[in-house]
Amino acid sequence: MKRLSLLVVCILVVSLVLAGCGKSTNTKDTNQPSQQNGASSENKQETSQSGTEKKEPVVIKWATWENIVMAEELAAKFNERNPDIKVVVDDFGGWFGNEALAKRIASGEMPDVFEVENPFIPIQNKWIIDLKPFLEKDAEKKYYQNLIDTATFDGKVVMLPTYVFLHGFIVNKSLLEANNIPIPDYTWTIDEYKDILIKTTKGQTIGTNSIVEIPKHLPAQMNDKLGWGCWDGSKYVLGDEWIFAVNLTKELHDRNIALWQIEEQFPNPWDLPEGAERDAVFEKIKNAYKEKFGEEESYSVFLKGNVALWMDFSWGLSFDKNEKYSGFDWDFYPFPVAEKGDIPRPGIVCDSYAISASTKNPEAAFRFIKYLSYDPAAFDDRIEIIENYNKEEAKKKYPNITEDRIPDFLTFDHIPAVNDPTVREKWCNYNNVKPGVKFMLDNLERGYVDGFKFVPDFDTAYHKTIEKAMREEIFTGKKTAADLAAELEKKANDITQEAIKRMRQ
Repeated sequence: MKRLSLLVVCILVVSLVLAGCGKSTNTKDTNQPSQQNGASSENKQETSQSGTEKKEPVVIKWATWENIVMAEELAAKFNERNPDIKVVVDDFGGWFGNEALAKRIASGEMPDVFEVENPFIPIQNKWIIDLKPFLEKDAEKKYYQNLIDTATFDGKVVMLPTYVFLHGFIVNKSLLEANNIPIPDYTWTIDEYKDILIKTTKGQTIGTNSIVEIPKHLPAQMNDKLGWGCWDGSKYVLGDEWIFAVNLTKELHDRNIALWQIEEQFPNPWDLPEGAERDAVFEKIKNAYKEKFGEEESYSVFLKGNVALWMDFSWGLSFDKNEKYSGFDWDFYPFPVAEKGDIPRPGIVCDSYAISASTKNPEAAFRFIKYLSYDPAAFDDRIEIIENYNKEEAKKKYPNITEDRIPDFLTFDHIPAVNDPTVREKWCNYNNVKPGVKFMLDNLERGYVDGFKFVPDFDTAYHKTIEKAMREEIFTGKKTAADLAAELEKKANDITQEAIKRMRQ
């Protein structure tokens, strides 16, 4: 979504390309899903045995952020299970976003199944098809309905969830015990959260790494109708919950309980041109950390054991394998609730896949996207791939993949999007997860998804409008949350409605 001028040019070219494609494929294929996704392989085999000529498998091109070796192995597993389909990995070279997709379409090519940065641009440019007809025909519905609801726009399911991650706090239980602070349970309150931050901020220990995300999450714990960043499914609501959360954040900011506040005294180095000026700011930040905490950067302060509540995503929970990890006891917690007895709602980051409107085989593409999303078979296949992985063998098997892209080992750190208690239990046991992770997974159906992953133009409306004003006007004391709530709510919703308007054109 950066460098918009380039993207606009690409989109104009895309429009010409798509105009040349027949409309009948999109309309017909979207509304006529196969009646039973798993039947075609067996039928083809029977046809072959009866003497009729066997058809060649249909080809599905798959673009993914998955490690290239794991992607190739998963594609092979799926192909074995579905001999009438051949999935081919369409390698973008790693992560890609809407801009890269626009370039690919402009060149006349588009993968059949691809990972989605945010569906705003794909919907606006009609790159993807509605998956709802396929889901309605599917008898096996092992998905989380809240994730499907999140992926729905104007009644159409535009993508399916695949890789799930949690957002919460790594709680340093050893540091709490050293300060005679009772270890809270997973239904801990905002008051307990605040108490921990204040009591552990002293000397070379500090309460947390960041607080600016608090207004994204506390309102959702106070009001089940609100989600990430006070998005209620159709608009931003900066009401009493948001004002409370921002006032709390301002109080904590004034107490200097967050590591990142060390950097507030310096210009943002990423806003500076690359070169000596930027390097000088980085050096000053390192020196400031070292003077205060004896370490040159915030993550090392955390690994050392000097941060009580480290806000992070579940993809960061392998920190205890870092050589700098000091060995403190820890657990992973959800965001705190307003009152004792409330049950926390997990904050979720969800990677998703969509099916291209240009695909010639939507039924086959759906069978594959289902495999990636909520088919328990994919879980078993992934485990088998990991257990049998050998780097040297992978080098021989994939000579066209450069060595730097072949990992030493494969991991399974993302949570499967399969809503099946057996799969959840197997994943937890396989990764030996902390009890707090299990608690959050048991409540995943009540969770809310990162707005950046699905809300139209979320980055502009929330980060560059709401959060920017909180940093520049509220933290500095120029305005209060109550002063700005109505104004920011209107600005954010105007931005979003403009984006939605473009999506519907």
